Amino acid sequence: MSGFLIWSAPGEPYENHIKLCLEAWRSLKIRMLPSLSRLFEAKEGTTNNVIETMILCHDVGKLSYRWQDYIHLPKEKRGKGPPHATLGGPYLFNIDNGGKQDLCYASAIAILMHHTDSGLAQGNLEHPAEDAILRGLVEYGTENIRWAEGAEEAFRRSLEFGPELAKGLEPLVLVTLSSLEDLAKVLRLWARCPREIERHRHRMQALAMHHVLKVCDWRAASHRPQQEPDEDEEGERVKEKWKQSLLSVYIDGGLMA
Repeated sequence: MSGFLIWSAPGEPYENHIKLCLEAWRSLKIRMLPSLSRLFEAKEGTTNNVIETMILCHDVGKLSYRWQDYIHLPKEKRGKGPPHATLGGPYLFNIDNGGKQDLCYASAIAILMHHTDSGLAQGNLEHPAEDAILRGLVEYGTENIRWAEGAEEAFRRSLEFGPELAKGLEPLVLVTLSSLEDLAKVLRLWARCPREIERHRHRMQALAMHHVLKVCDWRAASHRPQQEPDEDEEGERVKEKWKQSLLSVYIDGGLMA
């Protein structure tokens, strides 16, 4: 795989997809940011910084050696790709969140489930480190993710499109088996807190962030040169969803009656 460009999808450089996702958010935030800030009881600037960091990091898993090896195969040989949604979550615990933990926890869960529509993070929240080992994402005998050649440079280029506070993040430092396990433990406690009203609020917060990320991802994907859906999405159904309005996405996701 040496010498390959780092792709988000066939023919699309990784950082291009991140840039388009951020542009999609910036076109939507005039309508969405005030409501999201009220939902998290946070300042708009803080909320925006966390959302932009979530978008920056949601596809970090595509920088793994296994994912890049897969995406550079001819389409007829690809099949179902390795997972990537678990690896970006730890970054949300390494930024200045303005003291608003719910913002980062909800955003981390959104990354874990950004390729599902069920409202569940499923195995990504229960055993992400075990999954990473079983799927061959880890360097043998270590806690380290096996990154593709050129992954760090691609990640740094993508950071140039995001908020200033995110520009010091390093993929090879922050994502390990331990950071994935620590993330899962904290998020399980947050999602399953004892008080029912708090669980409901956390569920609404996570779903709101999930929909922000899904809408931005779909809009960005619609600009791909080969118009292919992501490797772990559901083909034609997802292509149709690119065409849905923001209102449709909220209604389908149960956030509006």
